[in-house]
Amino acid sequence: MGESGPKGKPDAYRWVVLSAFMGPSIVAQMLWITFAALPTCSTAVLCPTGANETWLTAIYPFVFFVISIPVGYLVDLRGFRSPVIVGAALLAASGLLRPFAPTFPLLLAVQGVGAVGQPFILNSISKLVRGWFPASEVATATGVGTLSIFIGIALGLGLTPVLAEGWGIPAMFELYGVIALLAFLLFAAVARDPPGARPREAPPTLRAIVGMLRVRNIVLLSALFFAGIGIFNSFATYVEPMLEARSVPLDLAGILGGGMILGGIVGAVVLSVVSDRYHTLRTPLLAALGVSAILWALLGIVSGTVPELLVLIAVGFCFMATLPLGLELAARSVPPSSEGAANALVWEFSQIGGTVLIFVFEGVGQGFGWTPTFFLAAVMVAVMLVLGLATVDK
Repeated sequence: MGESGPKGKPDAYRWVVLSAFMGPSIVAQMLWITFAALPTCSTAVLCPTGANETWLTAIYPFVFFVISIPVGYLVDLRGFRSPVIVGAALLAASGLLRPFAPTFPLLLAVQGVGAVGQPFILNSISKLVRGWFPASEVATATGVGTLSIFIGIALGLGLTPVLAEGWGIPAMFELYGVIALLAFLLFAAVARDPPGARPREAPPTLRAIVGMLRVRNIVLLSALFFAGIGIFNSFATYVEPMLEARSVPLDLAGILGGGMILGGIVGAVVLSVVSDRYHTLRTPLLAALGVSAILWALLGIVSGTVPELLVLIAVGFCFMATLPLGLELAARSVPPSSEGAANALVWEFSQIGGTVLIFVFEGVGQGFGWTPTFFLAAVMVAVMLVLGLATVDK
């Protein structure tokens, strides 16, 4: 089950297609995180309430939850190229129109156009990789592809406040729109189906997709994505008060959060290469979760900027690097005709966790202090490890 990939000598063009795919994926994260990275009430459209900015960020996971499974079905039906082109076009339209939205409802609607585009991108990762890359490189290629998620978040968080202050928010919006347009045009120009691709099989029916929830790995990975993305989103949302509770100066919180993402970028590649080298996804996944549980607890204990930065880099290396391993294990757990639906299911649960757990961490942080949230994360990752032990390598 889950056997796919080209036969014969790999085509070097596979890396061109994967690189082109990373552009729209980076853009999706940048457009999503823009408003979370802006100062509260930073434009006349958003004022007088900063709650508007929350809606502009929250619409992405909400829309993803609503349309993820239908989009996954479309990916299985059409392959990766057409869905990614649709998603990239929607992101480009959103990016280009945002500077001209005169009211909050229109801005939210334009942001929603980009939110519709994101699932077309993320649900296509496994389909692209397993079509273009040989089995010996699939985990590595998935790791490289998912780097775009981390890079996009890092760029969105790092560039947005700097550009908004230096250039002004309208100019920053315009730049992001141009970047989104270029990413769309590049992918549409260079992406193509793999040579000698197998005839497409009939995509899974709705009944078959629901039936995937009886597949052990899919159920367990859905739970892991629920918790994992939930923890990450909670940290990304409340990084400043969490680190401030550890006596980290506010102006350094962003740097420390960036250290975590940097660690994730490196870890995603390293653990994926290790997975391909030793022909196992489960072992590096479990090892990363076990170390991550210890590191999250350590974050609640260590003090000092340098020690906390080092621990956060290690957390990113281990914890965030489990994302590509989980995506690939989900794809291998179903027939090739259902890879898009499998990705859609685990992403679906990740969006639920990414929304629900933010409120859980907020409640703990405001009720008991932010330092205990690190221990909460450690306990949750330990539970993820226990669930991971029940997975089956494919």
